[in-house]
Amino acid sequence: MGRTAPTYRQALEERLKRWDAFARLLTSPEDRAAFELVRTGARRYVAQATYVGSPDLLEAILLSVLTDLAGRVRAEPSERSGRR
Repeated sequence: MGRTAPTYRQALEERLKRWDAFARLLTSPEDRAAFELVRTGARRYVAQATYVGSPDLLEAILLSVLTDLAGRVRAEPSERSGRR
């Protein structure tokens, strides 16, 4: 017998595919690049989100994206500190 419920990875890819319409409406290259970073962040923590097994797919996606973005912000050179 096959699976009756999709894996987390399959559910994530289905959700990201639904976001394609939004991505097509982004007009600037900067916005499109930022949106791709969000998609990358959602995919980066697939193993952790699968292991947690939350019934709320969006919660797992948001935690993955936020964790990825927080790591990117922390890794940036502190250029902004001199601008205050």
